[in-house]
Amino acid sequence: MSAAIQMDETCMNVEKTESGLPPKRRLRPGRPNVPDASGAGDKKLRTRKLNRNAIYITLVAAAVVLLAVAMTNANRPCLFAVTIDGELVGYTDDEALVAEMVWRLSEEESFRVGAEAVPSCQIDCQKIKWEKGLEATDPDELGEILKEKIGFVAPGYVICVNGQDVVALCSEDAARGALDDLRKNYINSIVKAGHATVEEVLIKEKIDIVEQEVATSLFRSKQEAVDILTRGTDKMLSYVVQRGDSLWAIAQANNMTVDDLRKANPNIQGDLIKEGENLNLIVPDPYVTLYSREVVTYTVSIPYSTEVTHDDSMWPWQETVTQAGQSGQKEVVEEIMRENGQEVSRRKISERILSYPVTRKLVRGSKQVPEMGSGELAWPVQGTITSKFGPRWGSYHRGVDIGAASGTPIIAADSGMVVFAGWNGGYGNLVKIAHGSNMQTWYAHLSKFAVSTGQEVKKGDVIGYVGSTGVSTGPHLHFEVHVDGVANDPLGFYK
Repeated sequence: MSAAIQMDETCMNVEKTESGLPPKRRLRPGRPNVPDASGAGDKKLRTRKLNRNAIYITLVAAAVVLLAVAMTNANRPCLFAVTIDGELVGYTDDEALVAEMVWRLSEEESFRVGAEAVPSCQIDCQKIKWEKGLEATDPDELGEILKEKIGFVAPGYVICVNGQDVVALCSEDAARGALDDLRKNYINSIVKAGHATVEEVLIKEKIDIVEQEVATSLFRSKQEAVDILTRGTDKMLSYVVQRGDSLWAIAQANNMTVDDLRKANPNIQGDLIKEGENLNLIVPDPYVTLYSREVVTYTVSIPYSTEVTHDDSMWPWQETVTQAGQSGQKEVVEEIMRENGQEVSRRKISERILSYPVTRKLVRGSKQVPEMGSGELAWPVQGTITSKFGPRWGSYHRGVDIGAASGTPIIAADSGMVVFAGWNGGYGNLVKIAHGSNMQTWYAHLSKFAVSTGQEVKKGDVIGYVGSTGVSTGPHLHFEVHVDGVANDPLGFYK
């Protein structure tokens, strides 16, 4: 009995009284004071304990999950969005690498233009929340994107013409050097060595060199600046001459006039162009007008005069030079004004005789040629008239052309004396026969002669052979009849 009581005390953890019996239990209001013989109270107690344990386990599991998530996020890379003026261009996990790339690009651009260049745009790296699928852009690819997207500015020196910005250079020395070269090139283009001295070269427009911040893409070299000021544009268009090309065809193909093409290529002489030659297709419209004043000194020849005396013992075709003629010389100094190489005025400053001309003296025969002709002319060659006397091709034809095979004999139209047999410019080989009464017949374009000067001939004698010498389109005889020194229509002498 005592053992049972002891076990109950242990299990129930009840208090004892001085009598050794447990105290009476207090009753809950509204419930009958009936002992729980079935054990339902113990069951509820156990249920409460189980609920407390489940909540504890749940909290521990949640803590473990949160810790795992935190550790996972801690192991994920930190990503930055790279933007240029607000435009997303890539991602990086190394903010310092982007800063280094920008620094290196700035250094390269500074070296290229010769001035300290800095980005002209806003470059940002903003930390972003990681999302599935996001990853850093390949560094090489990101570097190329930055190189393409980033613009730079640098302190520059801009040549302004009448307030208009024309071209930017990296230094003031380069800008002034470009203007100096512009003047030197101009002088070299107008001055011939030893002939002229350029007193001054002025630029008519107002020129300023202004220091200002400039986009590095606008910087030009000194030579490029000279070309732009000279041409009026930074464009360069050219054409390589092909076989069979002409100025007209090239001009038409490029929407130009031939005059424009000549202006763009002042070195073209006449219509001659060569295969493989480069032609400029930009007509110059210079930003500046170069105005020059030059003093040119040159020597000119003073022609000599001829003094003729006559000797009636000599035939008219005979002459003797008794004193050779010699040209004189004089030095002329002139002042020339030009605009962009084109002469606008010329003024003579001085003139000095260096040597006087020497008169040429000769004695010419005046012996009268006897009346040798009959006045009735024979036809000089067998052939067909191909061109008559009178206006022809914008000029005046002073004889008749008689077409015949080369080598056909030519006869004297009348008796007379050969007063000339030799070469005479466009006439080629020419024979002149005087017949008396101030009449002469001329025979041109001969292939060869059968007579010589001073020889007497009779009507019908062979004097030469048909040819095509001088200015001629083919074998023929050009035949003229002169009376008192004036060419007459040869057909008027044949009735």
